[in-house]
Amino acid sequence: MKRISIAQLIPGMVAAEDVLSSDNRTIVPKGTVFTPNIIAQLENYYVYYVNIEKDNATDLSCPLTPHPADNGTAGTQDTVVDIGSFSSAFKHCSEHFCMVLTGSVSKNEPFFSDDLLREVMSLLPQEGKNDAILDILLNMRSMDTSAYSHCISVALLSNIFSYWLGFSKKEQLTATACGLFHDCGMLMLPSGIVEKTGKYTHEEWTIIKTHPVEGFHLLNKYRSIPESVKDTALTHHERCDGSGYPYGLTGDELSRFTKLVMIADIFDVMISDKSYRLSMTPLSLVKYFEDDGIQKYDTEYVLTFLEHILNDYLKHKVALHSGMEGNVIFINQGFFPRPAVRTESSKDRDLENDYYNSIMMLSSMENLSIESII
Repeated sequence: MKRISIAQLIPGMVAAEDVLSSDNRTIVPKGTVFTPNIIAQLENYYVYYVNIEKDNATDLSCPLTPHPADNGTAGTQDTVVDIGSFSSAFKHCSEHFCMVLTGSVSKNEPFFSDDLLREVMSLLPQEGKNDAILDILLNMRSMDTSAYSHCISVALLSNIFSYWLGFSKKEQLTATACGLFHDCGMLMLPSGIVEKTGKYTHEEWTIIKTHPVEGFHLLNKYRSIPESVKDTALTHHERCDGSGYPYGLTGDELSRFTKLVMIADIFDVMISDKSYRLSMTPLSLVKYFEDDGIQKYDTEYVLTFLEHILNDYLKHKVALHSGMEGNVIFINQGFFPRPAVRTESSKDRDLENDYYNSIMMLSSMENLSIESII
């Protein structure tokens, strides 16, 4: 065990003891893997020192653990992403993307899509196989919500997502390009509408819904851009049940890249709409897809995405409607909103089973669904 300041904390380190707030509330339980999200929260609780284990986490529940190598062997070293360097490179990439696309739209200047794609790919450590960037994006995208940053964020998410789905390296590159250029049509619309933060009027919404077609026309001027990228820009707001726009296409008519990017797009919009950091929980993502209608998305794609996103929250502390607190220790397959939780009294509660038992035991009135992540 070693005592260090929070300035020395690195994602992947493990809490050797419970981290307590000034009023002696446990805010980070013993054994928790420190992520960028958790480290950022400590300052809000006026915590300045923590005790850590001598060895960093090596289990796959840690978001900073590398994916297994292509030869099937597991990674043996944690990959630590320098958040400051990443943020700086991301900002530079966003500014360059803005300059190039603005020049194309306003001055009809040509641009080289491969150069832009290569710059975005350089943001990904270990050939795009490290989903530690998810934690960083959760923080960054709450502060930078520009259309250019959105496109880059969706490109990174699409790369990671395509890896989870088992796409080939060539397909992963294509998926990244599809994410990068999916929303370029927004740049063709009046800036006052694009930058508006409030609710759109009916007339404004009608204009917004033209951006897929506008994006396709913009990209179609360049022969170097693959047809799959142009197609994704045109169809990323379609839905598998035919409820999307602009053409009301159904699942069989949509490419695998469109099905992937539509989910990455939604995820980034959700984490960008928050006015303060760390406000999104994985369960809000699950609820969104449930409320929106899971049939709107490719079942394999959305379940794979949700499983990986939720696994990123293993060992996080949660508050239950019953008033109890605990840590997520297992994600129930096919029933993501109700994982297994270990309470402060070290009792394991399977929220899927306990939920149904509590409904049948009407005298108990105990609701064990998760309310929030602390």
